[in-house]
Amino acid sequence: MKTTVRQVKLLLCTASIIFSLFFAALITTASESVEIKITECKGEEADTIGFIADLPDSVFGSYEIYRASVDPSRGGKFKRIDTISAIGNVWASYNNSYMHTLGNLKKIVCISPDAKLSGEVAFLDSGLSFNQKYYYKIVLVDNSDGKTIASSNIVSAKTILRTSQLLKCYSVSNSSVKLTWEMSEKAQGYMIDRKFGGKWKNIKKISGKSTTSFTDQKLGSGKTYKYRIRAYCKAKGKTICSSYSNTLKVTIKSPSVKGEYFPGCVYGPSLGKSKLEEVRRVVQSFKDNYIKKKMSDYEKVLAAFNFLRANCSYAWRGWQYNDANTAWGALVYGEAQCSGYARAMKALCDAISVPCYYVHANSKASNPSHQWNQVKIDGKWYILDAQGGPFLIGTSNWKNYGMRWNTHGLPQCSTKDHHKGGFAPSEV
Repeated sequence: MKTTVRQVKLLLCTASIIFSLFFAALITTASESVEIKITECKGEEADTIGFIADLPDSVFGSYEIYRASVDPSRGGKFKRIDTISAIGNVWASYNNSYMHTLGNLKKIVCISPDAKLSGEVAFLDSGLSFNQKYYYKIVLVDNSDGKTIASSNIVSAKTILRTSQLLKCYSVSNSSVKLTWEMSEKAQGYMIDRKFGGKWKNIKKISGKSTTSFTDQKLGSGKTYKYRIRAYCKAKGKTICSSYSNTLKVTIKSPSVKGEYFPGCVYGPSLGKSKLEEVRRVVQSFKDNYIKKKMSDYEKVLAAFNFLRANCSYAWRGWQYNDANTAWGALVYGEAQCSGYARAMKALCDAISVPCYYVHANSKASNPSHQWNQVKIDGKWYILDAQGGPFLIGTSNWKNYGMRWNTHGLPQCSTKDHHKGGFAPSEV
């Protein structure tokens, strides 16, 4: 039987109606089961609040982010600050294991374990006022008609002064201790506490956010001291303090960690006795504070890797300044180039009894001047580059970076990455 144009149009119209009814039923069914729950909300910085939401899988629509600066139960009004599509977002890698995107209004940054908005998703709201409390909710809306499909619970948090972490705490002599810490961007200064015996005592108030070191003097030889700090600033006539930093300890005595602390050694062929002694004191403090009993070799090396990266930045001026090509530049001065990072990593590994080699690229490498380490973990040797970030990777991956080196005198390295290896991991 010949089908007319009119019959075709009728069939298409009928199919369209059926699809519309089916889709509407799907949305209705979904809206009855969709739940959005914000599980955590806290101040991250003086101008940033973060919150985590548990979002449903496989939904259509957009998430609208609302914020209020006054408690909504007391008359505060929510204002939509961003909209993020549930599907079709453009994501980019973040920290080698996460994905992130900006909202349509480029106000909210969201971070997810996958390249989609589902499961536990983190949201960051920045550009806020310091010491101010904010309220949030998330609403899922239907893109076709703008109607609400689901709405989250309401949460709140106050912007805070970020806690500055103590990085180093080591004896520079038999009567003094040097502390270094992270800078807190909005701080106006720092308060330093010391504990000897049973009680904490404030020993110094430092003005200026950029001052991030202090030397405590006239201490007792052979005694053990503990330190912590807090950042502070003033807002509306009040002094606001951050939470306390981590606590680090130091015993005033000569260092005893193992290593090659003699002139001409691998830690810095140009270093004299006094600078090598400073390197050893920092390494001693690292071992005392960050290496715990029953740690695996993997955990020890990760602790050394993170300690070095936290305490050293790249020496852009050049290797010839401040011994940037030695372990002293990396561990004491806090600036180094690749050679300094690699020599420092060797010193840290020697102290914690993890086999380690200092390795130099050859003329066939994409960067013939580059240097790194080879360490032994779980019975196999892997590549580690504290300056660049690769951690326990295999030779196949390393060669993909363009690296080439002479293997004579070196143990055979694994071609594959360690199962916990990767790029710049930060925790065990």
